[in-house]
Amino acid sequence: MTLCSPDGAVMPRSIVAFSHQTLTPHIVRRQAALAALEAEMIAACETAALASSVTDANCERWDRATLHRYLAAAMRLETVYGPRMRRLRQEIGQLERLMTLPIAG
Repeated sequence: MTLCSPDGAVMPRSIVAFSHQTLTPHIVRRQAALAALEAEMIAACETAALASSVTDANCERWDRATLHRYLAAAMRLETVYGPRMRRLRQEIGQLERLMTLPIAG
């Protein structure tokens, strides 16, 4: 079966190959990588926040100084983690949009 675009042109086989079965693993892999980066960044921020205090690890009991150290670490680490996290979110969004195309059925 040959698929045609709305203007009648024959669509390349690589585009026709997009399907939920082929796109889903790529999305899942990127979501897992994003979750791992987020967890790594959170752990690094918590380590920085708790490094110079004897504060409880439960963030609900943090004092203002501990919270400020956490936020300062998050701001510093954004340059390390931010670009990779943004790229993964963008790729996930693009793949999810591809899945909404009629040819991705």
